[in-house]
Amino acid sequence: MRGLVKYDKGVGFVGVRDVDMPSIHHPDEVLIKIKACGLCATDVHVWKDEFRSFPPVVLGHEFSGEIVDIGGNVKEFKIGDRVVAEPKTGSCGSCSVCREGKIQLCKHRKAPGWGINGGMTDYIVMPFNMLHIIPDKVDYDVAALCEPLSIVVHEVTERAGVQCSDVVLVIGSGSIGILSAFVAKSCGASKVIITGLNASESVRFPVAQSLGADEVINVEKDDVVKRVMEITNGKGADLIIESSGSTQGIINMPAMARIGGRITCIGLCKTDNASLLWNTAMYKALNLYFNFSSSYSAWDKALKLMETTEKNLRYMITNYESIDNWEKIFSSHYDENAVKVMFIPEDEICAYH
Repeated sequence: MRGLVKYDKGVGFVGVRDVDMPSIHHPDEVLIKIKACGLCATDVHVWKDEFRSFPPVVLGHEFSGEIVDIGGNVKEFKIGDRVVAEPKTGSCGSCSVCREGKIQLCKHRKAPGWGINGGMTDYIVMPFNMLHIIPDKVDYDVAALCEPLSIVVHEVTERAGVQCSDVVLVIGSGSIGILSAFVAKSCGASKVIITGLNASESVRFPVAQSLGADEVINVEKDDVVKRVMEITNGKGADLIIESSGSTQGIINMPAMARIGGRITCIGLCKTDNASLLWNTAMYKALNLYFNFSSSYSAWDKALKLMETTEKNLRYMITNYESIDNWEKIFSSHYDENAVKVMFIPEDEICAYH
C-alpha cells in the first residue's frame, strides 16, 4: 500500500511512498481500514521540521475508519465497527501524569502521524483502548473531524466552562477557531465573535458564520479591540478563546476581556515567547487556562455533538483530496483558501466527487 511519509529528518523529506501493510502484533490491537484523514497544521509543521517526528513515519492523526481485524483480547469492539481513534499512543501509563488520567500530557507519548505511522494511508493498527464508536448518523468524513473537535470540547467546555449566557470571542478563524465558535454556540453562548485576516473573508468567515459565529472581525481592516468593545457595549467578552497563536492576538486578549472574565488558550505560537498585557490581566482578575490535546471524555462528547447538532459540520470540509496532491495542499495551507482538507484513500475518493 502507499502512504504519505516523512522519510527523513530535516525540512522537507515528505513524499508518497510504498509502505508495509500493518498487521496485529499484540492481542489488544485492531486493524483499521482508513476511510478519511484530515490535514492538521501539525502535519505541515512536521514537513517544515517545526514539530518533532521519528521518520520514517506516515503522517496524519485525524482519521476515521472501519475495523477489519481484531486481537484476541479485544472484546469491546468487533469487525465492521466504525471508529475514530485518540492519538495518544506511546503514553507510558505509569508516570504521575498518566496515573492522573492525563495520558495526552505524558512525555513518552508517540502519537500517530509523527511518533508512529498515521492515517494518510490505507490501513493502521491501533490499541483498542484509544477507540470510540462513530454514531450511525455520522459519516466517515465528518467523523474524521472528531480529533480537533474533541480538543475544542475539552478546552472550551471542560476547562474554561463556557456558559449559556456568555459573549465569546474567538481569536483566529482556522479549523480550531471555527470549531470553537461552533461549540460555544452549541452550548448556548449569547453571542460569538470570531476574528481573522483578509484571507479569511472568502471562505473561512462564511463557514464560521454558518456554524455559529454572529460577528466577524477582519483584524487587518478594523481595530479589533475597539470593535469588540463596541459589540459588547464596553464590557468585554466573558470568554476569549485564543486559537491563532498570533503574537498580536495574544497581546490584546486582556484588553478585550471583561472584568473577571476567562481566557482559554489553544493555539501554539511559532516561538516560545509571547507578550501579554500582564497588568491589565491582573487588574481585571482574569482566569487564564493553558491547554494541550484532549481528554477521554471529550471524545464521546464530541461524537454526541456531531450526532445531535442541527448544524452541517461538512461545511468545515472544503477539499477532498488524494495523497498524490499533498504538496499543493500543504503549500497552500497558509493562504486560508480552505478550512479543513480531507485526504481520502484511492478506493474511496470517487464517492466524494
